[in-house]
This record gives sequence, structure tokens and C-alpha cells, in this order.
Amino acid sequence: MDSVRVHLFTIVWIWIASPHICSGSSNSSFWGKKATLVRPPCHWQLSNQCVVPELEELSVCVTIQREIHTSEWTAFDYKQRGQIKTELGLVGSERQLTVWLFKVEHKVNLTESLTLHHWHTFCLTWSAKSKQLRLYVNASRLAELPTDGSRLAGNGMLTLGVSHSMLGGVMDYETGKELMGNATLFRMWGRELGEDELTDLRCVDGDVVSWTKRHWDPDCQPVPDSSLICEWTKYKIDMNVSIKSKPVVTGMLKAIVQKWFEDTFHSNVSVHGIFISSTSSSRWLQGTGDDFGEQVKERRVSSNERTEKRYACLVYVEVMPKADVLAVQEEVQKRLTLQYDHGGVVVKAHPASINVISIEAFPNVTERPSSTADPPTLSTSPTTAELPICPSVSSSVTIENPDECNPDYSDEFRQDTFYRVHLNASINVTVIKSADIIKNWLNVKLNPQSMTVLNFEMNPDLHKYGCTFQVQANSLNISETTHLIYSLLTEAYITDAMSIQALPGHINISHIAPGSCPDHLQQTLYGLYDWPRTEPEDRATLLCEKNSRDQATRSCKLDGMTDKAMWKRPDLSLCKRTVDDITDLDKVNVTANNSGEIVDMIGSLVGNGTDLSDSQLDTVLDKLDDVVSVSPVPPGLAGNIVEIISNVLHSKADLASFTNKILRLTDSVGDTMNFDGEAHNITAPSLALQLVTINSNHFQGLTFGVSSFTNNNSPEIFMNKTFVEKPQGAVAAISLPVVLENFFPRNNTATPRIQFQFYDSAVLFKNPSDTMKLNSYVVSASMTNVNVSNLQQPIIITLRHLNRVQNQDQPILCVYWDFTKSNGGGWESQGCKTESTDGFQTTCHCDHLTHFGVLLDVSKAEISTEDEEILTIISYLGCGLSSIFLGVTLVTYLAFEKLRQDYPSKILINLSLALLGLNLVFLLNSWFASFGSRGVCVSVAAIQHFFVLASFMWMGLEALHMYFALVKVFNTYVPSYILKFCVLGWGIPAVIIILILAIDRDVYGSSLDGETQDPLKDSSPFCWVQNETAFYVSVMSFILLVLLCNITVFGVVLVQIRRMQANKPTSNTSGLLHDLRVVASLTFLLGLTWILPFFSWGPVHTPFMYLFSILNSLQGFFIFIFHCLMKENVQKQWRIHLCCGPLRPGDYSEWSRSMTGAVRGGHSRLVHFPSVKSEDTSSIRKISDSSTSGVSQINA
Repeated sequence: MDSVRVHLFTIVWIWIASPHICSGSSNSSFWGKKATLVRPPCHWQLSNQCVVPELEELSVCVTIQREIHTSEWTAFDYKQRGQIKTELGLVGSERQLTVWLFKVEHKVNLTESLTLHHWHTFCLTWSAKSKQLRLYVNASRLAELPTDGSRLAGNGMLTLGVSHSMLGGVMDYETGKELMGNATLFRMWGRELGEDELTDLRCVDGDVVSWTKRHWDPDCQPVPDSSLICEWTKYKIDMNVSIKSKPVVTGMLKAIVQKWFEDTFHSNVSVHGIFISSTSSSRWLQGTGDDFGEQVKERRVSSNERTEKRYACLVYVEVMPKADVLAVQEEVQKRLTLQYDHGGVVVKAHPASINVISIEAFPNVTERPSSTADPPTLSTSPTTAELPICPSVSSSVTIENPDECNPDYSDEFRQDTFYRVHLNASINVTVIKSADIIKNWLNVKLNPQSMTVLNFEMNPDLHKYGCTFQVQANSLNISETTHLIYSLLTEAYITDAMSIQALPGHINISHIAPGSCPDHLQQTLYGLYDWPRTEPEDRATLLCEKNSRDQATRSCKLDGMTDKAMWKRPDLSLCKRTVDDITDLDKVNVTANNSGEIVDMIGSLVGNGTDLSDSQLDTVLDKLDDVVSVSPVPPGLAGNIVEIISNVLHSKADLASFTNKILRLTDSVGDTMNFDGEAHNITAPSLALQLVTINSNHFQGLTFGVSSFTNNNSPEIFMNKTFVEKPQGAVAAISLPVVLENFFPRNNTATPRIQFQFYDSAVLFKNPSDTMKLNSYVVSASMTNVNVSNLQQPIIITLRHLNRVQNQDQPILCVYWDFTKSNGGGWESQGCKTESTDGFQTTCHCDHLTHFGVLLDVSKAEISTEDEEILTIISYLGCGLSSIFLGVTLVTYLAFEKLRQDYPSKILINLSLALLGLNLVFLLNSWFASFGSRGVCVSVAAIQHFFVLASFMWMGLEALHMYFALVKVFNTYVPSYILKFCVLGWGIPAVIIILILAIDRDVYGSSLDGETQDPLKDSSPFCWVQNETAFYVSVMSFILLVLLCNITVFGVVLVQIRRMQANKPTSNTSGLLHDLRVVASLTFLLGLTWILPFFSWGPVHTPFMYLFSILNSLQGFFIFIFHCLMKENVQKQWRIHLCCGPLRPGDYSEWSRSMTGAVRGGHSRLVHFPSVKSEDTSSIRKISDSSTSGVSQINA
């Protein structure tokens, strides 16, 4: 609060010293009164004696009440003299407000209309630093508008409720936009107030323009309004006094005034500061009347002669309990004008000089404000009759000379008391919003008694209208206050609609002692702030460190759960940052008191993905290490540190040289953290920490692991208080044997603690060479202050591979991180051995505790990581392209009925549908796998398996149909020919999938148990068949059987076609190209390219895998090319239906009739193929024309 007092003292000095700011001697206040602006016209303008200075920041508040609806109304209008446009103003309409600043208007839409006959408060705040104009309506921020001005123009004209202009030096009021209603409490401050301050200071007068007679020149007098009640406690009384007494030392003057106030106001007014100066040195006495206007000449008097002297007196008082401002002003003026006579001392205040002003806080200075041109300082010695301020009755300061401040003021400071209330309310009607009704009832009953309801909550579990809340009361008498609360709440409160009261037997009131918010030295991005001890429901205010004209505030609130006073987060919105980047952290010293704030600062500077230089990263790690070193770390602070380390792991910095530092920092966090219970864990993206306090008498081993992990998310961890040799379903796990108890401390005072860690970031751990790469997550275990090594029973580490090991011959090495290796640590294998490994995971046995991982020798991999990424990209691009053209093929055949009349076309449609489903599921597989749902993954894997089998089944049926058509020729009617093919093509795959799911649904799943992979970094499918037996039986054997059949048919068909072409009378010059087209068409139609993986071994493995990925991913595209785009009747259908003009075929009618006749012929229901032994060439052409997707279409 000291900074507030200094600021207020500066404002007081400005108000006193500057002749250009509003001043005057009249003490008439307009508080509790309103300006009535309805007809007949009543105009209010700023007094000529009040001059608004140039302002670089400001706050303006005005409260208005509209009585008559108008399309547009004016709240206030401030213009430079001689200017037309408004410098500062507020105009309103039905659904919109217009704010003027620097002659620029800003339109702001209202969230709700402003009702007539109700008071509404509007506030504007602005500063040149923030460049933001903020608009508040009824204590809620409505808009924040950018501005370009640097200062408000001074010496302007201000009118209330109407716009104005100056014509020939005469004020001209504009009509049509007047406020048809009332206005009150127009105030202007010379600084930007925060949102909380606007609410807290609603009963404080402005320091530039106040709601007093000396600042306004109205045409009509204000009207009292009993509803304008505003209660406040802190006041400044400015007056001229006459003291008649025997000669006294100057030190007695303040004691006299103190005694005068104590006897006049008794206990309800406490004095917080007295300033006294001779009238000869004060400009405050000018023009205050005959008695006090004349100067009294100094003359020598005897020691027994009573003399009368005039003084200018400034007294700061606190009124307890708080009361309405107008009532306080009237009561103070009435009491101080009475003559006070005590012990031969007569004191009297001049009535016309008394000016009572509500203020924000008391100044904390040691002398009276001077009238010089320089602002007052905090430590100067008095030069006239100024005296050290006598402490008030509430002060705990020891007075060096008690005689100066007689009588003795040792009474305790009047503080508020607090109470917890539980009650069940009785309401005689059924209500919907019971909470709002009960809270309103409490406010109506308690607020008039200077009580405030805090932290109200309904408690319907105990009673329909049960509730609990706290009460803040301005009274020290606990028993009387408790009885008063009970009486007020048990008394029936009756309105027109309902009756409500607390049930007498169901109300419990207890006094609570919340204490106060302690002194707190807080280090922030905006500077170091020493918050003073503050009482509950009060606010501390300090000057901003970098921009000392602005203020930082922090509220001390009564906590609704603990009934204790607790600091809230400070409001530093008006302050400038003193720590702009990480390098500024070097200027900050870490202590036990500010360690939490330091971590918050670092957390705000180090975001996810931050690009950190080596020096910045070194600074961050050093400061975090200082935080861990200065004092034990509470769990919340430890979680914040782990979060920062996680952000560092995801940053763009080169972490290889900082690995040891990061690992040791994480160890220190776990070793120094205080937590309740036996275990505590902290997780952050890519990082997990598990701490366990061991009961050495019941140690049976310990197992820690990560059950699932998704990139950039927090790991899901588990812990088992036994030794589990083979943890199931773990991404990474470490099992500690029972023999570890041999390393536990032998004394009973030390409790052993074990901590586990999990790291995802591979960039943290550098690879030992280009050929050995980390292929697992890193997991560690350690015991606080104990080096565990040479265990008789090994530690078991189970690590899932990041990339599936395709080649079982690739060396896999179990390693640990050796801090002592040169160049910042490195991997070492001594003390660890590879117990078992497969393509998915490795189990390691080690004889010590540290950080463990698995290295893979990539030099012997059949496919390098780079090739694997390229193959994955090719597969995704090819499948996407095939999906598009398979869709075009299906649309073409399904849209044009004439194309799907024969059997080969219908088979082609089913094959295209199966391949389209296969490609789409493959493309979406990784996305579905990223959900981490076991059920979703099983479903996707089963669907993909089904489409794989269906695709090969229809390839086989295509081959079977070709065999029937070209080799095994017969003229036999086969009923439901295509229907039988559909039963085989779709039914057999469905039966296989159903059987697998019925036998063991765990056959399907993700090879990484829900872990998300990047599809561009791993070519293995996410959701697929995981059981090797099921894979080889239901996938590999099925595909191999179909391929063998298709290869056989492929050879037979080629031989048969060659024979048929050899019987032609003439040869075709393009026979070679024709044959190549036939071979290519059949190859993709029958899926023969799928045979490549069976021959991709040895030196041709990589080239064959490239061919496999390209040809098979583009199978759908090639089917479109050969069996849609290059087919003559398809082209003709496209031209008929999609083209116009010269591109449209002229023989459309003839071709259509011939096709219709062919379709309606009697043989359309037969599988009819002429004998291959016939030498008639037309028969071959007939075969060719009858096949849409077979080889015969190519021969046509």
C-alpha cells in the first residue's frame, strides 16, 4: 500500500500546487445527488475555474439514468476550445455506443440494451503507453480499442448529457442528442485505472474532475436521490482551523488536533495522518473568508497569555464502519464547525473551508505537501511548522517522544471480523434459480448492516435450499455480530412473490480467523515486488518497477475452502516487463522465497518449440539448477520444472552437449522433492517421473513402466510394488529385484527413495556412430544418494523398438548412458547384456542403475531408414492416386448401363470396389491408429484384412473367368453366374475374418499397442494382423495360392491368345506393342506384381521393394488406363454423354440400336464361348468384343 500512498500524495500535491488544475474553496459536494437533464433544458458544463490539464493517461467514469427513450443520447462531450470534433466523449443509441478519443470515433456494439429508469455506469480508460482505449459498462469490460494519440488536449470544454460547440465565444448546445434523463458521479482521474480498481474505487472522487460544486457550473441545482448510496471508509479533510491556547511548542499542535478528532468522533473515526502549517506559508487560506483571510502578525506574548493562531490543516481519517460518502461529508462538516474547548484549548474549523473528499488510500509521507513547483519527496526535514505525523490509534509505531502525541493512543486497530455460516433456507414457493434468490436475500439482509457475503455456494446434498458462505463484518464484537447475523437471517423476509428465511434450527454461525496475507517478495517478468502484509478482502498496490507512474495490484482474498487469507495472482497489466528474454535471467538472483516465481518466469519464456541458442539453454538450465539447490522442491514447483524440461526437449536447440546437465537436473528434482504418501508421479509431453518411498521391511521388488505413449502427449505410466520379470503391454519397463534392498540405508532415520524416469526425445541422446542408432525410448532408475552397481540379480529392462527390426541378423545392443564419457557423455554397454529380442522389443539385463536404451546397427539393415521413408511416401501417393482413378472407373461403369451388360464388366466393377476399399483403409489406417483405442484399431485391422482378401479373391475370379472364356470353352447356361462369383468374392474373405475374430480378436491390433507413429517415418502398418501364425495362414498363404493360380492362368491365356492370333490371315505390324499391352493389362488385372516380395532378397532387395511399392500402389491407376481409358466402347460412351458439337459421335443411333439388340438377344443369359478349335476369325473377334475387362477386349 505504500506505493499507493506515494501516488496519492503526488496527486494531492498536483491538485494543490498547480493553478491550472481544478481548484476552489467551496466544499459543497454533489455526492448523493443527480443532475436532472430532462426538459426544461438544464445544462451542466465544467466550471471555468476547473482546467483539465494535458494527460498522457486518464480514466473517466459517469453514471446515467435514461428516463425517456431517444434514438441517440450523449453521456458527455469534451472538446478543445475552437475545435469542432470531439476530443473525448461518449454517445449512445439503442444497441451501440460511440466513443470519441482524439477526434476519432469508435463504434462498439452493446451486448444487451440499456434499460430505461435504471442507473448504468460507463468508464473509459486510456494511456499513451498501452495505446489501448478500454470501455467498461456496469463494471464489465465491453471493448478494447487501439488508439494512436499521445496525450489528451488540455484546457477544453466539457458538457454533461449534451454535445456542444463554441460560436463567437458563446456556448451553443446541440439539440437532438441530449440525454433525456439523469446523470451523476462524473469523475476523471489522471491515470489509467485497472478493471479491479474501477470497481474498488467506485466511491472515490476523481483527482482531475470531481463530483463537487467547485468543478461544475450547472444551470440548475442537483437533486438529491436516496438511491445513490456509496459507502467508503477513507477520507481527506482539508480545512482551516483556529487554535486558541497558551503558547505551546510546535510538537503539541498535532496532539491537539488528534485529541480534538478523538473527542469529536469517538471510536468511529480513526486518524491516519495530520499535516499542519501556518496560514502565512499556505496558499490554501486565500479567499476563505474575513476571519481566516487576514494575516495575523507575529507578536511576543507572555507565557500565561492565551493567543489565537490560524493554521491550514489536512487530516486523513478512516470511518468505521464504512458509510455513505454524502452522509460522512455532512456529519464531518456539522461536527467540525462546533467549537471544541478542552483544558484551556479552543479549536474551531471555518465552515466554508471544510472540504471532505473520499480517497483511494492514505499517503505514507513524513511532511505536509509543499506548494513549490517540485513534487514532494519521501524523506525531507520540515522547514516551517511541519511536524512528524503522530501515529494513529491503529498504528503500531513506537513514538520516541510520547508527549508530542498525547494522549496515549494504544487501542488496537479496528479490523473486520469474518464468519462461516451454514444454513437451510425455507422458501414458501417453488423457485428455479434458487441460488440467485438466496444470495440476493442475503445481500438485502446483511449489506445494510455493513456486512458482505463472500464465497456463496449451494449445498443441495444436505437440504434443497442448503447453502454455505462467509460473512465479512465491520465489527470487532464477535458475540454481538453473531447474534445479529442470526437475527437477520431467521427473520422472515417477505416480498410480493415469496417469503424466505433461515430455518431456526438449521443455521450454524462460527467465527473464523483467516489471518492475513503475509509479506511476499515476488520476482516476476515485470520486476521484483515486495507485497506488504495485507488483510483479507483488501488489495495491496505498488508502483511498477520499470514504469513507476503505473501501479501493480494484488488482492488478498478469503479462501472459500480453507477459510484462510490467500494471495491472488497480481495484476501487472499496466507494468512493463523487466525480463524481456532469457538473457535477462542472468540479472535475477534465485532465493528460497522467489524460486517459484523464477520458474514461472522461465516457463513463460521457454515455450514448446522455442528456438534456443546454446547460451540461452545454458542459462535456463543453470537457473533451474539454482532453484533445485536453494531449498526442497514442493510437488507443484517440481511439476513446473518438469514441464519446462519437456519444452526444452521439444525445442529446436541442439541438446547433444547438454544431455548430462538435463539428466542430472531431472535427478535433482526427484531427489529434493517433498511429497505426501508413498509415491508421486509427474508426467509431461515426452517425459515422466515416478518417485517411490520404500518401506525397507516389506520390499518385494519394484516395477515401473509406460503402458502407452502418444507423440507430444504425456505418457501413461504404471507401477507394481513387486518384481515383474516380463511386463505385458509396456512401451518401456524396468524391473528392480529384491536384492536391491542390500543398498538401502542401515539407519532407521533415512528412508530410501527410488525414482524412475522415462524419456522420449531421441535428440537428447547422441548416437555413438552413423551405424549405431537409438531404437528405443530411454528409461532409468536410481536411488537417492546411493550408487547401485554389481547387483547379483540383474535388473530387467524391457524396451519396445521405435522402428520394427525387419532383419533378424541386425545386431541389437543393450546400453546405458555413461556420464563420464568425453564430450558430454555417451552410450556404454559394459554391465548390460541383450537377453532376448525380436522385431518389436528387446529385453536387457544389467547389474546397475542408470539410464538404459537399445542401439540398433543400421549398417546391416536390408532397407535403410531413408529408403523406408521414401517407400512410405511412394506408397501413400500411389494409393491416393489409385483411389481417385478407381473411383472414376466405378462411376463410369455404374453410370453408363451399356458398359456393364456383360460378365467381365461386372467382375471388373467388384474388383475395383475391393481395391478402392483396400487403398482407402490403408490411407486412413495411421489416422485411426492415432486415437489409441484398442477397439478402433482392431476394427480397422479387420476391415483392412477383409479388403486384402477380397481384392485377391476377385483377382482370382477374374483369372477363373478368363480360363472359362478362352481355354475351357463351353456353351452351357449357368444360372446366377455373377451372383455365385459375388458369394465367393465377398463371402470367403468375410468368413475368414469372422472366424479369426471368434477365435482370438487379439490377432488384430497395433504393433505399437496404440502408440502413434508418423506414417512418413515407418512403413509398417499400424493396425494389422499381429499374430505371426494368423498372418502366414490367413494372409501370406491365401495370397500365394491366388498368385500361383493366376500365374498359371496367365501363362495358359497368353499361349491361347498367341494361337488365336497365329490363325489370323494377315499379320499386324504393331504386334509386339499389342502383345506388350496384353501382358501389362493381364499383369495388373491379375495382381501378378504382388509376387515381387517373394523374390526381394539379397542385393536386389531394395530395387525390388521400390518396384513393389510403385507397381502395387498404382494397380488401380493401371486398371483405369487399360480397362477404362483405352477401351473403345468406354471412350464412345464418354463422348456421347459428356461431349457436344464435333466431338459427339455421328453414328450414335446406329451403334445404340446394335448394342441394344445384342443385349436383348437370346444368348445374353448364357456363358457362351465359341470353340477355340474353330478357325473362323470372326469368332475370335466375337470373343474379344464380349469381354470388357478380359484379354479379348485388347484383341478387338
